[in-house]
Amino acid sequence: MHLVTKSYFDTFCKDFGAPFDESKNFEAFVNYCAFARYTGDSIEVSDLVYEGADPGIDGALLFLDDRAVFTPEELEEIFQSSRREYTVTIVFTQAKRSTTWSKQEIDSFVAAIVDFLSETPAQPHSPYLAEFKTMFQKIFENIGRIRGGLPDIHAYFFSAAPDTEAVEINAAFQVGEAALKKMGYSNETRLIMAHREIIHEYWLAADGPMEAKLATIGYAPFPAAPNINNAYVATVTARSFIDAILKDHTGSPRKKLFEENVRDFLGVDVDVNSEIAETLSDTDKKPRFGLMNNGVTIVASSVRPAGQEIYIRDFQIVNGCQTSNILISLDDKVDNSVSLMIKLIEADEPAIIDDIVRATNRQSKVEDAQFISTLTALRKLEQYFNARGATEPNRIYFERRKGQYKSENVVPVRIFDVRETARCYSAMVMMRPDYSSRYPNRLTGDLLNEVFAPGAHEDDYYTACYCQYRLKILTSNKKFDGKYSKLRWHILTAASKYCGLKYKDFGCKSKNEALYNLFSTNDTIWFERLDTLIKAVLPNPDISRDLLKSPPLTNTVLSNVDTLK
Repeated sequence: MHLVTKSYFDTFCKDFGAPFDESKNFEAFVNYCAFARYTGDSIEVSDLVYEGADPGIDGALLFLDDRAVFTPEELEEIFQSSRREYTVTIVFTQAKRSTTWSKQEIDSFVAAIVDFLSETPAQPHSPYLAEFKTMFQKIFENIGRIRGGLPDIHAYFFSAAPDTEAVEINAAFQVGEAALKKMGYSNETRLIMAHREIIHEYWLAADGPMEAKLATIGYAPFPAAPNINNAYVATVTARSFIDAILKDHTGSPRKKLFEENVRDFLGVDVDVNSEIAETLSDTDKKPRFGLMNNGVTIVASSVRPAGQEIYIRDFQIVNGCQTSNILISLDDKVDNSVSLMIKLIEADEPAIIDDIVRATNRQSKVEDAQFISTLTALRKLEQYFNARGATEPNRIYFERRKGQYKSENVVPVRIFDVRETARCYSAMVMMRPDYSSRYPNRLTGDLLNEVFAPGAHEDDYYTACYCQYRLKILTSNKKFDGKYSKLRWHILTAASKYCGLKYKDFGCKSKNEALYNLFSTNDTIWFERLDTLIKAVLPNPDISRDLLKSPPLTNTVLSNVDTLK
């Protein structure tokens, strides 16, 4: 493996607590590089790889717009909860650590995908791929909800080999892509030669800063305001806004622009959005678009004008998700006659950004429950994690807004965003590992007020996240088989019951104190207790995906806790 590739790979393993052998961890590494191109969602290493029969596909990922979906239940829930259209992307990967190319391996990868997509596959499928095939079929059951009529299929053949001009290798990719297109299951079909330079580019882009240079028709500064470093209102062509802000340098839509926006894209057919679309489709109305639209608000870490251009860095669209997505959806209708008003605000204080998000979205009558990033409970959690972490040897961080610890170079394994915190809390406090594994979006949706209920103890969230963090470290350090990563939510549930029953026997003042001690060490009596617990409640980590999803597993795990003395 090239020295640079090895350096990036080692950093990934350390930062994400990769728990497997080198081959499996490399699969996870390149799958993460692909994953980060489509979504800003957080991800566990164990969700990037699978065990079982290997038909020549190392990774299979599904995205609805910029949301990663991992289970048929979650996919079904998304389709049932909204009637809008989605851009669907199906991603397949193959990972090769070899530094030389093999035409046979490329052909085998394509053949494996063709077989997988066929109505009667000949190759055996692991439980993960079998479930992924169920999701693939469910996509076509809802084909009327798929933007463009078909999903996109992107296949990445990742190789640690350098770029090559070898005729037979390039021909293999051309022929392979044609074979995938011929299946007729996809809109955009791509077979990507992801050589080592591409891997390097994807890795650096995964967590690197977003930067853009926006050409303006004209702009004016806002008067100075407390805690606002710079602010401008600019008039731009919608074309330049799409090309500079909504798309990256490759022409692909940016996937991390709307983390601060309180509403998902509602779809083209919603009343307000259909009016925007109608304006863009009417030749006479197009030039009035900027006057008829409320515009877009962008918050950035840096806003610097130069001539008629404005440079921005680490930016988020905090208001204008609907307008932005309509412009992307109707890209072909947008020409230089379409203008748009943009507010650009340089601010880095979380409370100020919260105020901007709340104020700009209040004007659109967004319900209070949708302000996930500004809930009082989350502010208190952030304060508690920071205060507690100041004295902790193994500090963890609560990330109320995406990327807020990027400048501090905190490794991802120590960071818990709202969604991951909800999953930890569900498993350890609510005792519902099934929500954590199968319905994570429900925890920050319908169950939001239950998960982050007023008056809940901040220490419960901290303890749940800390135990999850330490479990990652213990599997990464090979104290436990990496296969237990898939069972992490059930382990947290079992530990919660165990410490609830035993904390007084252990000489602890509370269940949370016992839980903290149980996961804190790599040896001593506390590690022996954890080792005994895990092997008693889950003696075999090779549990099928069907059993992993079933309610009886939770009951079995909890019953096994009662057998421990």
